[in-house]
This record gives sequence, C-alpha cells and structure tokens, in this order.
Amino acid sequence: MLTHFNHGQLLSPWHRGEELDDAVFRVAATFPMRALRNGCYKIAGDELYGYDPNAFVQRLIEETGISHVWEPIATRMPEGEFSFVLMRASVKGQGTLDLKHEVKNVSLTVLWDVWSKYFSIRQFWDEGNQETFAHLVATVFADFVIDNIDLARELASVLTGGEGTPPSAILTELERRAQGRA
Repeated sequence: MLTHFNHGQLLSPWHRGEELDDAVFRVAATFPMRALRNGCYKIAGDELYGYDPNAFVQRLIEETGISHVWEPIATRMPEGEFSFVLMRASVKGQGTLDLKHEVKNVSLTVLWDVWSKYFSIRQFWDEGNQETFAHLVATVFADFVIDNIDLARELASVLTGGEGTPPSAILTELERRAQGRA
C-alpha cells in the first residue's frame, strides 16, 4: 500500500529498481498496527489505515539515515467526506439485480455496520443456546432498523439519485443515534 502513496514517491528513496530495500521490510515487521473496525463505510474522523504511514516513513529515515521530504498522508477521513466500500458478486446466469433491491441491501448493510459499531452483541452470547443468541441479536437490531427507517429510506433515495440530505450527514446522524442506544 505504501508503494502507491504519492504516485509511488513515498518510498522512492528505498526503491532498488523494482525491489524495495530490506530496511522497508525490517521496519514493517516491527511497526505498530491497529485493527480497524470492519465495515462498509467511513465518515469524517474515522481512521483510514491501521497504521500511520507518516510515522512509518519517519522511522525509515531514522533507521537508514536517508533523508526524504514527502507530502504528508492524511490518516483520517476528512471533515464533510465519507466513503462506502461494498462488494457484490453475481453468479453466472443470475442476471443483474434491480437497482432498488440493490440499494435496499446497501442501506441495510450500512444500518448493520452502524449498529454493530456501537452495540456489543457479545453480551447476548450463550454458547449453549445459539438460537436464543440469534433471536436476541435479530430483535435488538430490528428495533434499531425500525427506529431509523426514516434515515435508511433517505439514504436509499439519495443513493438512487434522488435529492436529499448528503449521505455523509445521514451516516453521521445514524452514528449519533446508535451511540445513544449503546
């Protein structure tokens, strides 16, 4: 990933032809990384990476003595912006899903990701009774969906090209509501 930042210039002093200097791998092997929440969206302030690419380059400079000036890499989603990462696959011969159905799936995925970000489902875990666990999680999530169906519909409308509140504002409001229920 680092080799692609700034059009490949971030690690340019440590390139040896097509290969990277061994120092890059030594630093990478000991560089602190954090797990990121797995979800389909990011809103303003969310971490973009599980590490700090600027600190990584600084450590390379310190360890190798090679000076380098680079454009700092933003490590958080900028204010007023958002991103969705959704992957869908189709099965050969399945045909294409209609847009309304696909957008409903996307909206539901966003609701699940927002809800699960703030609500710990582990509190319901009962290894001996997985059916009860599934029922409790589904019930609590369903309550969240019902309470926020207005935002889900608004998101679906905007995603299909309709006018309305920007998706970043919808996501921020969903997060605010989810935090209040957690």
